[in-house]
Amino acid sequence: MKISLKEWVIFLLIALAAFALWLKFGYEQFSFVNLSVDKSTAALKAEDYLVLRGVDTRSYKKVVVFNSDDWTDRYLQKTIGFKKESEFIRRNDYELFYWQVRFFKEFQKEEYLVDISPRNGRVISFRHLIEDIASRPNLEKEISRRQAEDFLRNSLGIKLEEYDFHEEKETRFEKRTDYSFSWEKKGVYIPWKKDQGGAKLLVGATVSGDEIRKFYGPSLDVPEKFQRFIENQLTLGQYIYSFHFLVFIFLLVFSIFIVVKKRNAVISRICKKWFLSLAVFIALVNIIYIFDNLPSKIIDYPTSVSFVSYMGIYFANVMISIILASAALIFPGLAGEGLAGEVFPDMRYSGFSHYLKSTFCSRQVAKSILFGYIVFFIMLGLQAGLFSLGQRYLGVWKEWINLAQFSSAHIPFLSAFAIGISASLNEEVMFRIFGISWAKKYLKNTVLAVVFSAFIWGFGHTAYPVFPVWFRGIEVSVIGLLYGFIFLRYGLIPLIVAHYLFDVFWGIAAHILSPGSAYLFGGSVFVLAIPLLFAGAAYLINRQERERPLASYLDDIQKYNLEILVTYILAKRSQGVSRDAVLRELTAHNWDKDLADQALRKVFDAI
Repeated sequence: MKISLKEWVIFLLIALAAFALWLKFGYEQFSFVNLSVDKSTAALKAEDYLVLRGVDTRSYKKVVVFNSDDWTDRYLQKTIGFKKESEFIRRNDYELFYWQVRFFKEFQKEEYLVDISPRNGRVISFRHLIEDIASRPNLEKEISRRQAEDFLRNSLGIKLEEYDFHEEKETRFEKRTDYSFSWEKKGVYIPWKKDQGGAKLLVGATVSGDEIRKFYGPSLDVPEKFQRFIENQLTLGQYIYSFHFLVFIFLLVFSIFIVVKKRNAVISRICKKWFLSLAVFIALVNIIYIFDNLPSKIIDYPTSVSFVSYMGIYFANVMISIILASAALIFPGLAGEGLAGEVFPDMRYSGFSHYLKSTFCSRQVAKSILFGYIVFFIMLGLQAGLFSLGQRYLGVWKEWINLAQFSSAHIPFLSAFAIGISASLNEEVMFRIFGISWAKKYLKNTVLAVVFSAFIWGFGHTAYPVFPVWFRGIEVSVIGLLYGFIFLRYGLIPLIVAHYLFDVFWGIAAHILSPGSAYLFGGSVFVLAIPLLFAGAAYLINRQERERPLASYLDDIQKYNLEILVTYILAKRSQGVSRDAVLRELTAHNWDKDLADQALRKVFDAI
């Protein structure tokens, strides 16, 4: 897999062009992301706000997560496009992202939710949940409305003269009456489809006695027809994904069958410890990820149940998922290594076995890792170009799930690392080492094998919030075709590196490209540089990639079988049977390919 100077130059030029494409179409996505206020600062500001309201926060449990206003983002991207969405957000001082701080007690309904702007730290929304039977003084509706108006003007700085009164709602409880009021900003109306409503920009507050129990700043009221449309799209995405999942299970079961059938194969003996070790490593990484992202689970904790029971059920479920993910690495890995050697006999770098028989610490490996960085930049540009075409001609839009997911973690870049390393290893083993090799064996065509693997992998991403959902499958499938070419031409390592970098980057890009914490910036850069650090170490160590003799991996039974094969092949040679004919006969009778190759070399190469 030596990369020529000409290939380096060509791919480097493509990567530079791709990066320029990403700067033009991809970088702008982060233009309105501002994380100047970090999680700890947001928590302190939320506590200070509650203390001013007379709340003893010390008696409450607290959790902080990062959120995005997905419905607004979906609607604006779909109706007016990304660029006009950016203008809308700036013009209306809209908070598309926010820190949500929850203060709660086990078995008690009463809790506080405070939303903090990540740009400037101001409180943008507040909710005080209380029991339905909680008592409050009963005030007249007009008094409550004036109370709400004064609060919105004086505390949130909202100029109500720019708004028309929108709606009032009266809710009667056993011991109180709550009044909810909202105002609609003048001149802001974004239609959905003809005769299907439109979005309005609202502010509002709920008054319960003498307390402002809920308030919110500018918030887009999305029409119901659009919400139903999105729900239909999400269901379609899950439906398409279910077909991918069935194929995935089929491939996993088939890989288990192959491993069991060829459990005594030499390649299995060489790779078994490696894949077991990888599975344990991935399991540990996923466990770290689970603990790092506990805030995202705790924020949804229903206080009507035991906190220990709620978390216990969660941990039981995730441990089952982690065990299944480990199995989905071990069996396709072992089966794929054997299949790759069988259907791509001239590809030394199609899996891990070559490196296990030689070394991971060579300058060739270092170059492969560097090449992975080039592939990563090509992927960035390719995706940006595809999304640009999709947004322009197909009405495509996407969400900020990774930004919201990882920023909620205790250490965002650690979660990005966990997802990146887990996804890159699991998916490249299943869909490249095993998937392409399996498809090549049974479809008898390399191009069809690459296309099959790319589309099965691609449409496994349709459950992601990219709309229309089928576009995500097409986009990832196109990237899968690039992956297939890289795999066949340059081996596995550049793919794993590029895949890892791609997943990590989209998890922490906002912490690198927007204002924020120096700690998160440094940590994010570090996890992107991990493969580069390994490449530097491999380059300095520079061991020779000379594979150790196959005989050193054989157990006593395999050594005995080797002697039998040599005797049998000698007899066949004396009968005038060719080397290729003998190999076909041995393969047809399910003899281990590596053992057969070793015996053939002993007989025919000794002539």
